[in-house]
Amino acid sequence: MSKAAPQPDEHPDEHRPEHRPEHRPEHRGEHDRDHRRQSRDAGRDGHAPRDHLSTQLLQQRSHQRALQLAAALRASAALTALPGAGPPHLTGSTDFTASTDLADRLCQTAVEQLGVQGATLCALFAPGMSVPVGVSDPTAARAEEVQFSAGEGPCWLAYASGEVVVADLTDPVRAADLDRAWPAYTPALRRQTGYRALVCLPLTLASGLQLAFSTYAASLHRDRWWQAAPVVAGALREVLDAASPPKEQAGTVWLDSSATLRRGAVWVAESLLMDEEPSLDAGRALGALRTFAVVRGVTVDAAAAALVRGDVSAGEVLGRS
Repeated sequence: MSKAAPQPDEHPDEHRPEHRPEHRPEHRGEHDRDHRRQSRDAGRDGHAPRDHLSTQLLQQRSHQRALQLAAALRASAALTALPGAGPPHLTGSTDFTASTDLADRLCQTAVEQLGVQGATLCALFAPGMSVPVGVSDPTAARAEEVQFSAGEGPCWLAYASGEVVVADLTDPVRAADLDRAWPAYTPALRRQTGYRALVCLPLTLASGLQLAFSTYAASLHRDRWWQAAPVVAGALREVLDAASPPKEQAGTVWLDSSATLRRGAVWVAESLLMDEEPSLDAGRALGALRTFAVVRGVTVDAAAAALVRGDVSAGEVLGRS
C-alpha cells in the first residue's frame, strides 16, 4: 500500500514566520502593546506574580523587623541586669528583678529599633484604670496621660479585644472614624503631642497581669512590624516574666517605676473624694476627677496632684463650690 502524497499548499507563504500577521513589522508594535496591557491588567486584579512577590517580601520584612526588636529587647533586659547599668539597682545585684527602670529601658529600646518617636508599657487592671510602668520619654508619658484622662483609646480596645490595635490619624477617612470612636482621646492626642499614628500590642504575663505595649510616631512604620506581633509579645513576656518574682512573693520591683508612682496620686485623690462623699466608690470618684480635669483643661494626673497638694478641695472637684 502506497502512502498518499501530500497535497500541495494553496497558500504556502502564510505558514512562513515572516508572513504571519504578528511577525510582520506593521503588527509587532501593536502585539507588544497588547501584551503589556494584559500584564498591567493582571497586576490590577492581584494575580500578577510580581504583586504576590511584593506581599511575600513585605511579610518577610515585617517578621525580620519584629525578630530584630525581640532580640534587642532581650539584650536590653540583660544589660539592665548588670550592676551599674542604670539606677536604681540594689547594691551588687545582678538580678534584673531589682531594677525599677527595666520597663523604661524596654520602651527606649523599641524607639531606637523601630525608628518611632515614643513607646509606653501600661498595666491594665480594669476598664478605665491603667498604670504606666514604662515610658520612653516625657512626650510618650504625656500621650499615656491623655489616654488615661479620656478613659478611652487603643489600650482599652486592645484590652477588650485581645488583638493588636493600629490607629492612623494621617488618613482623613480613618481619622474621622477614630474621632467618632474616641471623641475625647484623639483630639487631645493631636493637641498635646505630635503623634499621628500608633500601634498597641496587648499581652498577658504568667502572673495574669494584663499589659499594653504602645508605640507612637508621626506616621505608620513602613515595615509593619506589628504584623509579626506574636514575636514581639513573646519577647516582652519572656523578659517581664523573668523579672517578676514568684506569685507567692509580694511585690514586683519593675512595677515600682517613677511613672507608676506618679499615677499613685490618683489613688490618693480617689480616697479623698470618697472621704468627702461616702456614697462614692472608686469608679465614680475617678469619674469625678475626669470631669473636673476636662473642665480645667488638664489631665487627670494633674487634677489629682492638685487635690493631694491642697491646691483645690474635694468639694471643688465634686462641683460643690
